[in-house]
Amino acid sequence: MRFLESLEAWSFRLFGRIAPSFLKNVLEFKDHLERAKIKIYPETYVSLMFLIAMLTLPVSIIAVVLIYLYGFLPLIFLVPFPFYVMIGFLLIPMSRASERASNLEREMPFAATYISVMASGGIAPYTSFKRLSRVELMPAMRSEAREIIKDVEIFGIDPLTAIENAAKKNPLDVFKDFLAGYASTVIIGGDIGHFLERKAEDIFKTRAMRVKAAAERLGMLLETFIIVMVLMSLCFYILFSVESIYSTGITSYSGILLYTYMFTPMLSLLFIYLAHSMQPKTPITEMRPYKVFGVCSLIGMIVFLALTDFMGYIEVPFFSSLQTIIDMPIAVAIALFVTTGPAAVVYSRIAKKKAGMEKGISSFLRDLTEVRKTGLSPEKCIESLSKRDYGVFSKELRKISAEISWGVSIRKVIMDFLKRTRSWMTQIVMFLLVETIDVGGGTISMIESLTRFNNLTQEVEKEKKMAVRPYILMPYFAAILLVATTTMMIGFTAGTLGAPAAAGVGGSTGTTTDLSGMISMFTTSCIFHSFLIGLVGGKISEESIAAGFKHAALLVVIAVTAAKLVPMFVSF
Repeated sequence: MRFLESLEAWSFRLFGRIAPSFLKNVLEFKDHLERAKIKIYPETYVSLMFLIAMLTLPVSIIAVVLIYLYGFLPLIFLVPFPFYVMIGFLLIPMSRASERASNLEREMPFAATYISVMASGGIAPYTSFKRLSRVELMPAMRSEAREIIKDVEIFGIDPLTAIENAAKKNPLDVFKDFLAGYASTVIIGGDIGHFLERKAEDIFKTRAMRVKAAAERLGMLLETFIIVMVLMSLCFYILFSVESIYSTGITSYSGILLYTYMFTPMLSLLFIYLAHSMQPKTPITEMRPYKVFGVCSLIGMIVFLALTDFMGYIEVPFFSSLQTIIDMPIAVAIALFVTTGPAAVVYSRIAKKKAGMEKGISSFLRDLTEVRKTGLSPEKCIESLSKRDYGVFSKELRKISAEISWGVSIRKVIMDFLKRTRSWMTQIVMFLLVETIDVGGGTISMIESLTRFNNLTQEVEKEKKMAVRPYILMPYFAAILLVATTTMMIGFTAGTLGAPAAAGVGGSTGTTTDLSGMISMFTTSCIFHSFLIGLVGGKISEESIAAGFKHAALLVVIAVTAAKLVPMFVSF
């Protein structure tokens, strides 16, 4: 930290006079830095940019000298290295502002719901922001709320002005409109509760529209990935097969090895990154499937080595007897299935429990609203509803009811429940419920508002699942097409090569060409590609790489089955 301060001081001494002219004539940094929440003066930031760029000048000089002496032209990309540094400094505030907006957009509907529900119970929005500054479930909103509280309690700004300033400095338009609209409603003396409720509903509608648009973009991304993976693979397979047939030595297989085990994983990672940047994210990540995947990866590697006699170096007696029926493609398929199968089972159980929990809580809130209208206290309402069936949530609800009947406070009981669940949606909804009861007394209007907003959330999630559902089958068709086409292409190539060779054209002696190694290599490559298609397809269609484990495991089985069945029905 002290080193950075010294660097900033030196940069301002050297370039402090140039920085204002740059800001005046080239680019205004003040708004970008405020939206990115980078606490530094624009002049100092520009001076630091010039200093770092100057320090990288030796890289450009060395690159020019090496190009001149040795003629190594690829180094020409290092010549403008200081300009790369300056471009990076220009892009960092924009990137940080975009990241801040995306994190806040994820939490905005629930924060608006919280403020609206609290307002229906007579709680001022500033008080709601004060409570949000201590909520760990919404880290982005907590950070924004702390800025507002700091302006009020440290700098002495009145709450309304602090809220207006927070709206001006924020990169998210929805957040700006929400805060600015509240401030103007207070100034003109409008109905604050009605405004907050309508605005929260508008935010949910906007979120639903963005989810639909994101689903369409993800569908196009999945189509692009499958087209690239299938068509490009077929083109390369044709080239590699011709090279393998008409050349000798280990170099004949080097191209397909590099393409299969280096290029396609990098391409898959690129599409996973693109999908991740388009999808809505939650602060909670379920790590259990990934832990199982890590353990099973080691087991799968051991199984693969045992099935292949450690790639032919060490003979394993039991597995050596199986090599008459287990060749390289089957060994790879078994290893990949062992790697992803258990993780897929774990993820499926977690996802099923999570969906059941969210569905049960939605039904519970609707019933709670109706029972609350009878005049029972929130605690008695929960106790009476604990006898009803809400699926996965029923067990937790009975435990919550029992602890409340023992005299434990409802806040502590529900907070303990939040620690037991890993669903962010469940945690948010139950947190809003306990805040409604603890702060506002759990009035009928507050619980009704919470129930209505929860139903809107469920509708958004349902629309998102319905929008991406048609794309789930695409990876399966792509894998079958890739395996079948590759197998037929190899069969056709082998048939056309073997016919004249066997007949002894031109009086030559009849010969046969052994293509078993090439067929095994290409089949293994198709199985591995199907595995990658499953991972990427799961990420794009269900927002999680863990969801791709089940698709990858199924596609591996389908690919190896197709590779063995297609030659039985198609011959050349």
